[in-house]
Amino acid sequence: MPEVPELNVVGLTLQKHFNGQKVKNIEVFWKKRVKATEEEFNTSLKGATLLSVGRNGKELHLHFDNHQILGIHMMLTGKMILLPTDQDLKNPIFELSFENGAGIAVLDGMGQAKPILNPEIPDVPDIMGDDFTEAYLAQVLSKAGGKIKEVLQKQDKIRGIGSAYADEILWAAKVSPYSIAKNIPAEKVRSIYQAIRDVTVEATQDLMKRKSDDVFEMENKDHRYVHNSAKTHSPEGEEIIVGKLGSGRTYYTASQELY
Repeated sequence: MPEVPELNVVGLTLQKHFNGQKVKNIEVFWKKRVKATEEEFNTSLKGATLLSVGRNGKELHLHFDNHQILGIHMMLTGKMILLPTDQDLKNPIFELSFENGAGIAVLDGMGQAKPILNPEIPDVPDIMGDDFTEAYLAQVLSKAGGKIKEVLQKQDKIRGIGSAYADEILWAAKVSPYSIAKNIPAEKVRSIYQAIRDVTVEATQDLMKRKSDDVFEMENKDHRYVHNSAKTHSPEGEEIIVGKLGSGRTYYTASQELY
């Protein structure tokens, strides 16, 4: 799943290629999970000029000069391709074309990725927002009886953290993913809060160094220290343990403290 660092890089790439460009049209191929009709998308976006690309939680938001916003949620397996391309575009969800002849295609074999016309902004702090404070995190965790990794991924409490970076954050803070959230002491809550910011910024910067001009780096995992099936040991030489948590996996080391 593309998470915040990957989405940050994708957003910068979109800005580089399309800021100041006018929308030619949008074609929606997989309509099952899309609320707006193709006609509504085109009525709102055709001829509009792209001003900026932002991120809100796990969504990319394309802002246009007519005050319309195109949201893009990649979900678990969505991929984005720059157009034109020689690639065989399998499982297309939608294509957005600009008047300069270029554009993007979003693909998803599971059919979950989707475009959103003027998405609602939830009243829940994003991990890089000013309203996401240490005090807010402490309040959320103090009321949560579940395991810390699962709590960090609850988008109705904290927006932006997925499975991969939850593991990276907890490894950096030296807290076991199996810890009960409300049992974590204040000094470790502080460590988790700082790790959320540090891991996100560091991963974004690392991906920016590796990206090419024409490729969206949403599958590059080399920058991940523990949540990486290609690695067996952490940078400190500890064995990476792969455990089951809920319906998924969690990657951690024995030195992460269990509370």
